[in-house]
Amino acid sequence: MQNTLNKTVFLKADKIGEGDLGSILIKGFLNAMSEQENLPESILCVNSAVLLTTANEEDEVLQILKKLENKGVKIYSCGTCLNYYNKTDELKVGVAGNAMDTIATLLNTNTVTL
Repeated sequence: MQNTLNKTVFLKADKIGEGDLGSILIKGFLNAMSEQENLPESILCVNSAVLLTTANEEDEVLQILKKLENKGVKIYSCGTCLNYYNKTDELKVGVAGNAMDTIATLLNTNTVTL
């Protein structure tokens, strides 16, 4: 297990920006993060970012998230968002969170928002 910092990455979408480039950027960002010596304590996925944690098993981004989780990063997906996208039963990495978990995490760690 690697060192985790008192930081949270707050993902608000399944892309950084829009379109195909946005998908390439989120994959590159998460992959670069997975190669760092110091990792965030947690990643919070809300809105369409939950589509990353419920992607097909072959999806590269899902594999990167699993790698991060195996290195000790806690990954949370918004339960309301999973329900909205009808993905509640498709979560493949991390756990479903709720508003109380999200607020507690955001208030008790330094947060980087994308």
